[in-house]
Amino acid sequence: MVRIHNEGVTVRLYHRDAYLRAFEANVIAVRGGDAGGPGIALAETAFYPEAGGQPPDWGEVGGLAVRDVRDEDGTIWHHVPDAATLPSPGARVTGAIDWERRFDHMQQHTGQHILSQAFLQTTGAQTLSVHMVKTCTIDIDASSLEAGALVRAEELANTVIMENRPVTTREVDLDGAVALGLRRPPKQTGLIRVVEVEGFDRSACGGTHVRATGEVGPISVREAERYKGGLRVEFLCGWRALHDARRARGVVRDLAGQFTVGEAELSDAVARLRDRAREGERALAEARLALVQHEAAAMLPAAPEAAGSATVIAVVFADRPMDELRALARAVTGQRAAVVIFATDPDRRVLVARSPSVAADAASILREALAGFNGRGGGRPDAAEGIAAGAPSARAVVDAAAAIAGRHLAPPSGGGTP
Repeated sequence: MVRIHNEGVTVRLYHRDAYLRAFEANVIAVRGGDAGGPGIALAETAFYPEAGGQPPDWGEVGGLAVRDVRDEDGTIWHHVPDAATLPSPGARVTGAIDWERRFDHMQQHTGQHILSQAFLQTTGAQTLSVHMVKTCTIDIDASSLEAGALVRAEELANTVIMENRPVTTREVDLDGAVALGLRRPPKQTGLIRVVEVEGFDRSACGGTHVRATGEVGPISVREAERYKGGLRVEFLCGWRALHDARRARGVVRDLAGQFTVGEAELSDAVARLRDRAREGERALAEARLALVQHEAAAMLPAAPEAAGSATVIAVVFADRPMDELRALARAVTGQRAAVVIFATDPDRRVLVARSPSVAADAASILREALAGFNGRGGGRPDAAEGIAAGAPSARAVVDAAAAIAGRHLAPPSGGGTP
């Protein structure tokens, strides 16, 4: 239920002063958990509501923690956890902003304006959308960028930051906004709030921003990837960029220490390790192939031959990976005309394969074998796989499949030599 006193549009103190950390205001409305969650609306507030890609401010109102702030038709609601302790409409309360979070958002948002203009000037790519969460991204209307484009945009953006240009705001009507030459046409009508980086960028924006570009701190462009026909560029500003650089330096120092090389030689050391790993993988693959061939050859001498000179080899394995069994089946069927039936315990997975010279259909043999065990599977005439969920054991499935394979290999009855 919503209790209202002097309902009206909330005055946005953060537009007057983005550096305001604490304030007092009258409560104009409260609502409980049955109306979108407990919330407090104030006549004026320094809390920024989530909008334009910028997350909401956090802090306290009337001693209650605020972790979400929303703008609903001009009234800003401060969402709090406990409806039982809400102040009464008309009460005067104090509010306090989580300044570390607010200033971080000011750095990221102002940095985004600068970076978007830098991309526009260096690549001609316009920013389509903005996201500021753990990492910040802009989506730009370019399907690709030439080598070095990210560096050029990053360097221009940081040049503007080092020049410590003033960042100012003003409110103008639509004609005034058009006359200013905004980076993108405004979407709203009426009074339009314009944020200007002196001599560099003008944008319609309702977010919070720093007073001068030097407060943004460094801008680090991390990567760009294809996204919905354009490019998504990931970046960090200010303290986020510094913390990320510190983390990256720590990783480089740690790796250089593990390789016992200088940081400048780390790339060559990793390349040598990669080459050795590839050589090791090739040697291991060759050894595994030789082992599989040896294991296949060991199976063949003891295997009885069915009619038509083809051999049926049926074996149960304990916990053997299916990729190994596929390789073993290929080795066996490559050495002799055979139908191979492998199964694993305890999962009762089944593999049926046959040599190219054998006319039996592996998929057909598998289907017949699984039919009596509530099984499922399929494949091609030369190889098929399935699982016999209802079989009492893997051995039961193998024996059934072996019998079916024997019938498939048997010559037609009757007839003879005239």
